[in-house]
Amino acid sequence: VTDGRATGGPEPVALASRAARLFAADGVASVVVDCESGPVRLGLAGRLAGELGGSAVTLDELRADSIAGLVKDVQRRAA
Repeated sequence: VTDGRATGGPEPVALASRAARLFAADGVASVVVDCESGPVRLGLAGRLAGELGGSAVTLDELRADSIAGLVKDVQRRAA
C-alpha cells in the first residue's frame, strides 16, 4: 500500500519503478488507487500502475461495485 509518492533513497522514483517492474515480473496482481486531487498532479499512480501491469482507479471511481469488478478482473488475469 502506497500513496504513489516515492520518497526514499537517492533516486526514489527510479527505485519505485524498478520495484514495480519486479512485482510485475513475479506475476503479482495489483490495483493502484490514485489519491491525487487538485490542480497539481504528479501522475505517479498511473505510471506505477503501468509498470506494475495493473489497473489504476481514481478516488472518484472508487465504489464497492467497481472495486469488486477490478478485483475479479485481476484474479482472472492472475489465474
